[in-house]
Amino acid sequence: MKETDFPVDPQFDKLIAEKAPCSAWGVFGAHDPSLLYADGEYYAFSTGTFGENYYQIRRSKDLIHWQYAGQAFPKGIRASLAPVVDEVLACGAELKNDTLWAPDVVPAAQGGYWLYGCYSAMFGTNHSGIFLAWSEQAAGEYTLVAPLVSTGGHWGSAPNAIDPQIFYDGDRMYMTYGSFFGGIRILELDPATGLRKDGFTLADHRSGKITDEEYYGKLILPSDNVEGGVVHVRRGVPVTQGDVFSEKTRTVQKDLFYLVVSADSLFRDYNMRLFVSERAEGGFVTDRCGLHGLKLCSSFSWRHSSRDKRIGFDFAVPGHNDLFTTPDGVDLVVYHNRTPMKQKKFRPHYLFLSMFACNSLGYLVMSPNRYAGERLRTVRREELAGKQFDFLELSDDNRAAVYAARGLTLEEDGRITVGAKERGRWKLYGEYFIAFDFGDQRYHGCVMPAWIEAEKRAGLTVSARGEKGLPFFMNQNFGEETKNKPRSLS
Repeated sequence: MKETDFPVDPQFDKLIAEKAPCSAWGVFGAHDPSLLYADGEYYAFSTGTFGENYYQIRRSKDLIHWQYAGQAFPKGIRASLAPVVDEVLACGAELKNDTLWAPDVVPAAQGGYWLYGCYSAMFGTNHSGIFLAWSEQAAGEYTLVAPLVSTGGHWGSAPNAIDPQIFYDGDRMYMTYGSFFGGIRILELDPATGLRKDGFTLADHRSGKITDEEYYGKLILPSDNVEGGVVHVRRGVPVTQGDVFSEKTRTVQKDLFYLVVSADSLFRDYNMRLFVSERAEGGFVTDRCGLHGLKLCSSFSWRHSSRDKRIGFDFAVPGHNDLFTTPDGVDLVVYHNRTPMKQKKFRPHYLFLSMFACNSLGYLVMSPNRYAGERLRTVRREELAGKQFDFLELSDDNRAAVYAARGLTLEEDGRITVGAKERGRWKLYGEYFIAFDFGDQRYHGCVMPAWIEAEKRAGLTVSARGEKGLPFFMNQNFGEETKNKPRSLS
């Protein structure tokens, strides 16, 4: 086993609990993040918070340590985005918000960078507008190019023009958007200009020249409790068919489109849901997942109870994510987290990243640990056999405070035990795939290296998805090998 098989101590940015000068924020205050790689650095763009209201920009060399770099529109909304405001006003809005929400930034076709942003004039309504802006530098001040789509009124049937996210299907460019009532929509864009491919405007819509669907785009997820949709495209995904325990299997390859959204209340039970399709513009709602989707992640903790001080934070109401692949091929879920799970006072957002992978059935599974520089690699059976793990079974109850249980062992003979009780069986196959029966369910997942913060050392983690669409997480527990000191928010 080589040192490079595992990440080293990342010495993460401190999770400061109160507002401090921007220069000290690190991951503090990042809400609705999306990532960009440019000129040898990573940039995180996020919703305005704590007085830095016009899109916050952070930069990093390693995706672990972050430095605040300023705002995308330092002059403010009215000075920089007047035509956007005018369109939202034309839809019947009153201006009651001075914050920009949920941006996405991609390289522009002719150089520089396109920022897709949104402005919502009235929180809790659909009086909103999405726009395109441009800058020569990733962290530079952005200049408005044009509004793209504006909404207002008909709450419950019309979409909400917020949360734009860009993806490409070959040489075709798309934008997903939408929030809660009105569902998730998709618009095709012109990859040469970044603008709407159809060229339609709000004036065309208001005059009756075009239909609602022509202006708003196609509805790809008609759900009334989700937002922040992002699509990840993957070609040639190997999908195993058959029973891996009997070895009567075959593998087919599929081109898959993964749609991840955030569901429910941002403050109480936010959670990330997964939908899968074989085409860009629809098919995400199937018998396999319905409108509910498959759970990617919700609140949980690697602490054993609320009194456990081995680790000073929980994964609390995580969500509003980006799906990002680094230049060297590491796949990451980029999201905000509000720790801890049980706290009555306001909880700020923090920028979190976790690695993701496809299990042998072609579904995304997410590492239940913060990214520390690890990579997927071949896992040998002897690394798992006889080892103990803490474990978590996430349920459909997104408000539950789920703490880790102790004592799961992947036995040498292929059994799974918890304490002295046999609970199922397991099998490692492929490079890092794992299948196991636990209770009354079959799970398929991936084994990944991780920095296990509760253990303060590197080890192996397992992220799997069960037949009911719910995650099962394991983190290697080293028991008496590791003596941990209490760690808390500072």
